[in-house]
Amino acid sequence: MRHTLLLATFACATAASAQYGTFDKKAVAAARGATTIVLRDAHDSPYNTGLLNAVKADWKFTANTDFSSVNDLVTAPVNPANIYLVKLRKTDQEKHTATFLALVQGWKLKKGEMLQVEDDALTNVPPEQELASIMIDAKLLDNGGNALLGIYVKNLQDYLKQVEAGKITDKATADRLYAGRNRFIKEQELWVAKEQLDKSVADLSAIKGTYKQEVKLMDFTQLLAAVSKGQPGVCVADVVITGEHKTKWCFRRVFNASTGELMYQRDEAALYDKKLGFIAEDLRILEQSR
Repeated sequence: MRHTLLLATFACATAASAQYGTFDKKAVAAARGATTIVLRDAHDSPYNTGLLNAVKADWKFTANTDFSSVNDLVTAPVNPANIYLVKLRKTDQEKHTATFLALVQGWKLKKGEMLQVEDDALTNVPPEQELASIMIDAKLLDNGGNALLGIYVKNLQDYLKQVEAGKITDKATADRLYAGRNRFIKEQELWVAKEQLDKSVADLSAIKGTYKQEVKLMDFTQLLAAVSKGQPGVCVADVVITGEHKTKWCFRRVFNASTGELMYQRDEAALYDKKLGFIAEDLRILEQSR
């Protein structure tokens, strides 16, 4: 074992937290010397293609990377000297379940301990081993949306960068940093897909009634084009909906299309098919940001 990961200040990233990880900058600095093992799905999938493309194009957190599958991690010992880019499935105390793309520090398994996999996601990784995570819509990534993995891979590295620089030291400082980026969206074009809007904000005129800045409403495939190119000067909307019926929840984010920086985040219950996407309140917050 090359080092022992100390995560005393770790904040548990439950299904209700769409972004976060460790707050220990020493843990992040130590992880930079590791090899990143990129874990693909056990079967061929669009997710695999998108993840490999994203890592090859933009992974700079460690100098060394290797590729394997999630099933290999279950059958072979976890190496404490490695870090793993993998899907996690997590459920919080209110039984909200979500899937995350996460960077996990390897650890020594206890005698008889086995990793569990559900739909190509690990379900029993100790929370204290997570370095960074971002909530994803796994089904969307396998059905035309895998270009978003480029955003998510950049985003994880931005989070780690902020922790290592001491700008994120707990959840409060993370929230303040992301809220402080809201105003920069107004300096760029905001791209929103029609599919990402709640029915209460049905068209461009409804958006412009609240948000007076540069905004483009388009099909989801058009939005993905900006993501694929890492287009400068553009911020892209992103929506993840989790749960069903009484546990349905909507997570709304805006990312910088070029850097992957998280520029805006907000979430709330989406019961009775309400608030299933960006709503007027999101636009008001962005318009009034200073």
